[in-house]
Amino acid sequence: MSILDHIGNTPLLKLNHVVDSSDVDIYVKCEFTNPGGSIKDRMALCMIEGAEERGDLKPGGTIVDQSTGNTGPALAFVGAVKGYRVQLFLPAQLSSSYDPADRIRIAELYGCNVTPIDLDELVEDADKLQGVERAATFVAIRMKQCYDLQKRDPFHWWANQLCNVDNTRAHREHTGREILEQMDGEIDGWVASVGTGGTLLGVAQSLKEANSGLRVTGVVPTDDPRIEWVRSRVVHKALAKFGLPEMRFLIEDILDGNVMDNEVTVENDEAKKMADRLCQEEGLFCGISSGANVCAAIEMAKSMKKGSKIVTVVVDRRDRYFAEYPNEHYVV
Repeated sequence: MSILDHIGNTPLLKLNHVVDSSDVDIYVKCEFTNPGGSIKDRMALCMIEGAEERGDLKPGGTIVDQSTGNTGPALAFVGAVKGYRVQLFLPAQLSSSYDPADRIRIAELYGCNVTPIDLDELVEDADKLQGVERAATFVAIRMKQCYDLQKRDPFHWWANQLCNVDNTRAHREHTGREILEQMDGEIDGWVASVGTGGTLLGVAQSLKEANSGLRVTGVVPTDDPRIEWVRSRVVHKALAKFGLPEMRFLIEDILDGNVMDNEVTVENDEAKKMADRLCQEEGLFCGISSGANVCAAIEMAKSMKKGSKIVTVVVDRRDRYFAEYPNEHYVV
């Protein structure tokens, strides 16, 4: 038995105070209770164990990936327990309020090596890039760092969370099945932020086994429209520009499979206010993306029939954003 055996089997709670109506019940899966502090513990464990089984990750090897939020600390946590070195590439900047200092501290305390990447230093005329093109270029340049490390040294394994199907599998085979059991199979709506896409997709696949009419809402942050930079293929053009091979993103599985019935953009201020309410009214000490998820679930409830049940996820703890306080940033 190790600490990794305690990943998963998280509580599921009904919201009682922040909801607008009692006609539709909204439940939250409390993923911040995972031992590493976020839902990303699940995918980190599944991706690493998948790589071990395939022989891609060897004893004494190094795990590498790029991250903006919780995947980095999760890989650092699971990697440390399993005896691997971990190298992460985080953005030095995303918006005026984004500050990854707390996520970096957590990863470093697990023994991880973290390299902040400054887009303006690595890409000529980066200041001229705007919106989707800038976001896609930023992720591509960090993916390039990982790709090059793996190519140079076979003892470096790139987790590649944005494209790794074990990410989706973690939520299809574990998170989704837990929700089904906890809800006795009675679920009418599923809401999740679209970061890598693994949580939204994997849980939706599992829940639709019980209810083919399940409604699914994907939640997108204003400052990080990942669906759009995949849908427009701007990110594929950026990968090609930096010499990376063609890759399939998990978000493409969502888009090609018409998984979402609705796509909602939640403003940062709206997400933060709901996270505040969840802390103060429900006792859920959660981060900003959790607030966005609940905002979207409440919006979904307005169009659901009486007696419907919606499930969403509380993904992490608020203290991962203290460096940004009082202007915490919604990032997935």
